[in-house]
Amino acid sequence: METNAEERKEYFSPDEMAEWIGIGRTLAYRLLLSGEIPSYKIGRRRIVSRSDVEAWLEERKSRSGK
Repeated sequence: METNAEERKEYFSPDEMAEWIGIGRTLAYRLLLSGEIPSYKIGRRRIVSRSDVEAWLEERKSRSGK
């Protein structure tokens, strides 16, 4: 089975991250700027690691089961 480029991507822009996890752009930036989801600033560009987003999602999943 072939995966698309989005599935292999290791770093996302905030807008790509928002689309990937199904949240709005404003919430995505709020989560990044607060540090709830770590991000990296390279020049004027902000990027987000796939593993950081997956860890954040996993944490939310654990909390919802309590």
